[in-house]
Amino acid sequence: MNTADAVIDKSASYTLLSNGYVVDGSGNKGFKGNVLLKDGIIQEISEREIVVEGKEIDCEGKVIAPGFIDIHSHNDWFFPSDQQEQFIDPFIRQGITTFITGNCGFSAAGFKKGTQYMDKIKGNVFKAGNIDFKWSSMSEYFDYLEHKKIIANIAMMVGHGTTRTSVRGYDADAMQPKEMDEILYLLDEAMEQGAAGVSFGLQYEPGIFASQDEILQIAGLVKRRNKIITVHARALSALSGTYPIRPFGTPHNIIALQELLNIARKTGVRLQFSHLIFVGEKTWKTYERCFKMIEDAIDDGVDIMFDTYAYSCGASIITVILPEWFMAKVPEVYDDSKALKKLRFEISLIEKFLGFGFKDIQITYANHPKLNNYNGRFIHDIAEERGLTPIENYLDFVKKSGGEARVLQYRYSNQQIVEALMRHPASLFMTDAWIETTGVQNPSCFGCYPRFLQLAREKSILSLEESVHKMTGASADRVGIKDRGRLKKGWAADVTVFDWHSIKDNTSVNQTDKAPDGIEHVFINGVHVLKEGKMTNNKAGKVIKIV
Repeated sequence: MNTADAVIDKSASYTLLSNGYVVDGSGNKGFKGNVLLKDGIIQEISEREIVVEGKEIDCEGKVIAPGFIDIHSHNDWFFPSDQQEQFIDPFIRQGITTFITGNCGFSAAGFKKGTQYMDKIKGNVFKAGNIDFKWSSMSEYFDYLEHKKIIANIAMMVGHGTTRTSVRGYDADAMQPKEMDEILYLLDEAMEQGAAGVSFGLQYEPGIFASQDEILQIAGLVKRRNKIITVHARALSALSGTYPIRPFGTPHNIIALQELLNIARKTGVRLQFSHLIFVGEKTWKTYERCFKMIEDAIDDGVDIMFDTYAYSCGASIITVILPEWFMAKVPEVYDDSKALKKLRFEISLIEKFLGFGFKDIQITYANHPKLNNYNGRFIHDIAEERGLTPIENYLDFVKKSGGEARVLQYRYSNQQIVEALMRHPASLFMTDAWIETTGVQNPSCFGCYPRFLQLAREKSILSLEESVHKMTGASADRVGIKDRGRLKKGWAADVTVFDWHSIKDNTSVNQTDKAPDGIEHVFINGVHVLKEGKMTNNKAGKVIKIV
């Protein structure tokens, strides 16, 4: 910070953000001042007047902050699209300038060249991007984006699930040594080429089939690279299909968290617990226990943090609640009366002892012409209309959609837990969202970051500076981004200007796709991409390789 008057070369072309409240992303107290941008770089930050010729934006009464970073995104599946603006613009309208992608085991690159399982890689929940894969490796993907030009910044994890699928599909049998060697080679290659680390989706195919030894080997590899693992745990609820159903045993989300803490302890790897949520009312009482486990691990030297969103609902695919033993036998299991009887029993126990059921699952896109008229409806209500039991109705949607129907699931938490997650010192902010071309949208695509700021302001959960730090500097530090996340001279000019007093989320259960209030200007690499709330659609984004 320069406290003297700054006189800048008048022959150059600059953008001056003047008279704003500068919150630099470090967590330190802000100050009234000016920020000067040129050639994609922050040229000067000063409390005193900056004298310069160029464009000036008066930010009186507004906050000048680093561009927000979404630490858990899936937009790697949408940046290559010819309609990338459709998919990315709503996030930029939230003030987001950088996306950490490739999460939950799914990445759009880092797979075996010429794999026979390309249909499975393409056919996942993110297929709305409708991308034409002209790459396989991480470097080829990055080269493609750089040539195409993108409208925001992207960094990327390599997905264990994608890589594993490319080697052996969804085979649930024990991994063969040669297969494991090939997976390790591909993951290592992706990190060498700039991936920030490896992501796991242990509640999805094929991550659900991964053994402890497999995960430990990969975590050890990531540790040697000094990178990070992000993990969608095997269970995020007190009862799940991932483990044997014992209604009065240890809550499954506790078991799943302990598994990951053990892996981090054994390998020393940096662990980012993806979207820490507590699905079902009976799970809510475990959140303080989970916090205690995380805090004790941190005290023991384990490098763990978690990310959270500002809502108590989240998007997923319809099969996410199905147990491993059932998924391993798809599709034949749909005609196995004994297996279906067992499944009905397990799900009935989950509904009874978890406080989460089909009344909490909203179909956002049914992925079948005879069922798409039910988009936006809840499974329990649809069942009544169709004259089916909820489980019969659910399985019909699973079968007819090929397991790919999209859902929003509710009762992931309550307001008390959302606020506790925001407040926790180990939390970072994210959206975990993607735009769909059809059906009901996830509100996180449109209002998540404004909602964080709105909640912080209205409920005094965090200070302005603490809130901005979690969504900027702290997130950049976590994944190893060196020149973004802070307003600092010489760093990349990613900047978001917003009104702290009026910023708010405008989404609701009935209108999940409404733009927020309060985000006024966004600069990406110095380019003015959002001007007084209106997109300019300049393709100013960059690929960020973590080396």
